[in-house]
Amino acid sequence: MLRPLAPLVLLALSAPACSPTGTGPVATNTAPAAASVTSAAEAETGAVTLLRVVDGDSFLASLDGVESEVRLLGINAPEQDECFGDRAREALGARLEAGPLQLEAEAEPDQFGRLLAYAYAGETLVNLALLENGFALALQSDHPRLAEFLRADDRAYSNGIGLWAADACGAPSMDPVTLIALEPDPPGRDEDDLNGEWVLLANRGEQDAYLTGWVLRDESSEHRYHFAAGTVLRPGEQVRVHTGSGADGEGSLYWGKDRPVWNNGGDTALLLDPRGNVAGRLRYSG
Repeated sequence: MLRPLAPLVLLALSAPACSPTGTGPVATNTAPAAASVTSAAEAETGAVTLLRVVDGDSFLASLDGVESEVRLLGINAPEQDECFGDRAREALGARLEAGPLQLEAEAEPDQFGRLLAYAYAGETLVNLALLENGFALALQSDHPRLAEFLRADDRAYSNGIGLWAADACGAPSMDPVTLIALEPDPPGRDEDDLNGEWVLLANRGEQDAYLTGWVLRDESSEHRYHFAAGTVLRPGEQVRVHTGSGADGEGSLYWGKDRPVWNNGGDTALLLDPRGNVAGRLRYSG
């Protein structure tokens, strides 16, 4: 069993007990020197064996014979039922299978009991490699490599790599809809003014934009706003998507959430076309 000795501990993993599903190219990155707690942590934890890949950012491993789920720290890959989910899972499996593997883990698990970790395959930091190849996006949760991860994510986005490619999920929509502003932190307590939290979209084209099947999301795996069938933006028209409840109309749409969506400490808004292509991205920091 894992016995945390520091905020981050380094664990050695053995070769996979079974081969993870799928293959896919992932770039390499040089890992930093191991933390000073390495040898002690290895002695405390004993054998760790890779079992299988769950999705693009998590896998199962055996720690001293006890099965544990490992969640890659600082990134979020598409879900299995979303565009690029299968490719992200294959990319993670290919990298973990390459080994030899080590985990640099946080002392405390996440809310689901998963071990949060940086995963190394040889000298490659797998979390970072997935970002560089566009198989995941960077989360703005606090961790030691946050700035490095955000830079890698920005480069992949700017170069249209992986899930950031205009046609990553098929032919992109020609409707010129874009994200132009976001208010994540209205005055006072966010819970008291959910409609003070909003995202502003605009039709920058010269034709009507039909938003049936479009999705607005944050960087998490939880929040997805699906535009209602028949939603249309006229040329030059703007619309605000408010977090709380209300009657759609007059330039406003309502998500219907009972708690805030946008993280005051930093978040990423993504606008997806009906195929799942990223049509717009708006990132902010706290």
